[in-house]
Order: sequence, then structure tokens, then C-alpha cells
Amino acid sequence: MKNLGWKIISIILLPIQFVFFKIISSNPDWIEDYYSRRFFKGLSSFLRIITSPFNFSIGLVLVYILSFILVFFIVKEITKLRKGETNFKRILINVLAYLSPIYLFFMLTWGLAYHKMPIEKLMHLDKKNIKDQEVIDLCKTLVDSTNKKRSALSDVQISKSSFDEIFDEAPEAYTNLKGQFPFLNYKHPSIKKATGSNLLAYMSTSGVYMFPSGEANVNTNNMLYDAPYVTTHEMAHQLGFASEDEANFLAFLACKNHPNPLFQYSAYYGTVFRALNKVWEIDSTQSKELYGKLDPKVIADREKEKAVWIKFRNPIQRYIVSPFYDFFLKSNGQEEGSRSYDLVLDLMVAERRKAGLR
Repeated sequence: MKNLGWKIISIILLPIQFVFFKIISSNPDWIEDYYSRRFFKGLSSFLRIITSPFNFSIGLVLVYILSFILVFFIVKEITKLRKGETNFKRILINVLAYLSPIYLFFMLTWGLAYHKMPIEKLMHLDKKNIKDQEVIDLCKTLVDSTNKKRSALSDVQISKSSFDEIFDEAPEAYTNLKGQFPFLNYKHPSIKKATGSNLLAYMSTSGVYMFPSGEANVNTNNMLYDAPYVTTHEMAHQLGFASEDEANFLAFLACKNHPNPLFQYSAYYGTVFRALNKVWEIDSTQSKELYGKLDPKVIADREKEKAVWIKFRNPIQRYIVSPFYDFFLKSNGQEEGSRSYDLVLDLMVAERRKAGLR
């Protein structure tokens, strides 16, 4: 076998790396101080400076190329296996040898971010023992705020907006927050229309942060009134907040404090339906009543969004992509997996508690 020496060394280093990062991951304070605010902050800014001049997503193009190479490798190895030119032992050695540096790269550029200090500690929020009534009260407020923001926003205003304008204005969303939370200081924007948006849509992906390139990618199939929320969510990842609930929470804060009415509406539109779904689990009758109080324009916006995304539903998305992503999140310390997106409601209740709204 070619290059067996380095492959053996690489395989030996794999469990050592795993134990090493496991130990580091158990210390969120250290990760916050040394990884997130120093190493990752500098690396992410550097990558954004490099990638921002390009009008396409370097990271996604790289992923597509590597995916093609991976498929080619799998087909090649299966062919060789059928011809007797290789065996399972050789294939396993090759896989583990290349997995070792990939794992190291992932943990250094993104993986450790899943284990940083929780945002509730950074913002001094209390999300313990959240009561059902608090969730219901939050939902009532969101329904009311969503209606108000939509009534202040005309269809013409929405149609005249564009992804480019949203990307240009999005950094201001975090500028308005950094006075209160200095760790949200966002510089050197690198926000892109996702290359191959339809392909991502077939994987049910509205946006994606590419850690190898530092880019925030937004699927152009998103409705314009949902785009600000998705954009600021991906920007939260650029700031080192890997947890999906935390990225959702920061997107909500960023958008609702933005001077642009479209961003304000996007903040509430992006969270109100999650709240309604949560209330359904608590009291389906009350959820129906609250849904019935939504402005017809909000409901129409929701139906338009559903009509776009339903075209991309497919068995691969349901039985392969979604379970894999759920496993990916859980393997990185997100116990709720894909359901972690909905945990933003806990943070929003905690924010209300801090403001004295119980």
C-alpha cells in the first residue's frame, strides 16, 4: 500500500485528537476566552476579507467539488473491490487516514464553537424552568408584533427590496447591538447569494455558513421578508455562535432593532410560527385561536413561502439529509439535534424575564 507510513501515523493521531478536543470541549470558559474571542475571531475575519471581493460562494463551490471527488472515490473503490484489486482493510485504512486531518481542520475552524460559553451566560439571561404560560404569553406578543410590523410594511416596499440591498444593510443590525454586547462586533462582511440555491433547497437549506471560507450564504429561494432573518442568522455563525438556537436568537435581536421595517417584520415573521407550533404542543385550541389572530397578509406571506419550498421536497431530503444533519448536530453537543432551532423560544422567554415581562 502506497504511503502506508503517514497513513498509520494519521490513524494513530485520530483517537489522540478526539480525546484532546473532548477535554478542551469540557471547558466552555476557556473556549470562549481563547478560541472564540481570539483564534476564531481572527480567523473568521481573515477569511471574510479574502472571500468578500468574489460575487460567488467560494466555500460552496469547494464543497461541490469535494463532493464530486468523494463520489468518484467511492465509485472507484467499489469498482476496485469488485475486481479484487483492493480489500476492506485497505479501504478502511485510507478512510481513517484522511479522516484524521479533516477532523483536525473541522475542530479548529468550527467544531469547538459548538462548546463555547452559552449565550444566556454572556447576556445574563435566565431560561430555567420555563412555564407553559410564559411560552403562550410570548406567542401572544409575537402575533401582535408580527401584525403591527406587517401592517406598517406595504407589498410595494417588499417587492422593491432585493437580496443585495438586504446584504448591504445587514451589518447595521449587529452594529446596533454591539454597544450593549461588545462581543457582537461584526466587521468585514462576506455575505453571498448561495451558489446552487436550488440544490440547497432540495436539501431544505435556507442558508449555510461555510466555515472553510468564512462566508454567510443565503438561499435565493427565500422570500424577501424572510431573507433578513436568514442572513443575520448566518452572520451569527460568522461571529462564532454555532448553536442554531443562539443564531436564531441573535437574528431575532438584530432584525427587530434594525431601522428598516423589512428587517423588523422579518424578526417576528421568522419566530412567530415556531411559537405557534410550540403552543400547539401545550394547548392546540389556544394555538388555533392565536393563529386566527394573525393578519391575513401574514398568513398570505406564509402560504407564498410554503408554495416555493414545497416544490423541493423529496425523499432524499427526508430520509437521508435531515437524519444526517440531526446526527451531525447531536454529535457536536447539540442534544436536541434539528429541534435545537426551536429552542430560540427559551431564549426569547428569558429575554422577556430580564425585561420584567413575565
